[in-house]
Amino acid sequence: MWRWGLHEPPLTTMSVFSLETTHEVPFFTCVPMHQHGVVMHAFSTRLGGVSEPPYTSLNLGFGGGDSRVCVLRNRARFGQAVGINPDDLMTLRQVHGNQVCVLTEANEAMLVQGTPGDGLITNRPYLPLGVITADCFPVVLAAPRVPAVGILHAGRKGTARRVVPTAIALMCQAFDISPEAVFAAIGPGIGRCCYEVDEASAKPFQSGFAVDTAVYRPSRPNHIYLDLQQAILLQLRAAGVPSSQMWSADLCTACHPYWFYSYRREGPRSGRMLNAVMIQSNTALVSQSSQRNCSP
Repeated sequence: MWRWGLHEPPLTTMSVFSLETTHEVPFFTCVPMHQHGVVMHAFSTRLGGVSEPPYTSLNLGFGGGDSRVCVLRNRARFGQAVGINPDDLMTLRQVHGNQVCVLTEANEAMLVQGTPGDGLITNRPYLPLGVITADCFPVVLAAPRVPAVGILHAGRKGTARRVVPTAIALMCQAFDISPEAVFAAIGPGIGRCCYEVDEASAKPFQSGFAVDTAVYRPSRPNHIYLDLQQAILLQLRAAGVPSSQMWSADLCTACHPYWFYSYRREGPRSGRMLNAVMIQSNTALVSQSSQRNCSP
């Protein structure tokens, strides 16, 4: 049985993702995204915070029962490390759906804060967007030429409901771009090695993906292993995002207790990671509609 404090060997499976540490807080970034300096993004770990067991240590979510004071202190640490003001962080009340909200310069951002949804898109500089995860996949989108960014919470239900293609279509519509202009980075989430579900939960994937796509494979009787990361990659490709502009961390949150929280492994009292993206440039933006836009 895993205990906090045991040393885990360095992660060696990464290729295009980098582990960075600032102010003693480690976080992951997608290296190719750094080629576009206009976009800041970060995927947190569980290290570098103040929370006590079982939330040790950088719990960034309010919903698991941890002290609110500790979570606020952790968010301040994470914000200082990655360069965002946590007081400005935009988040939704995640509901495992496919609703994505677009924030333009004409929108009042605080009207969207905390509303139900699983994705945020903006062309506003210095407005950080975030999603909370603890096995579900965080997906960062960027269209550097606009510039525009987005972030999505893609778990089993959200992926089955096509939250990722919904966001791509909405970003292209809102900012008059083609999918070929979009870059995508998939952060850590529960891997194909650990995500076993019953047949009813797997049914949308069996009907939505061919057998040879490796999205699902047999397990014990009446159970199936799902590869949500593969499903998201296929959805990105089908939406028109070039394969050369999508990257995945390929890090299983359930397999790496030293680095990540996992609801599947730890249960309701698991901590949460925070994943963030922000336009960090005041580059002139493309003129957009003045209305707030949510879909579907």
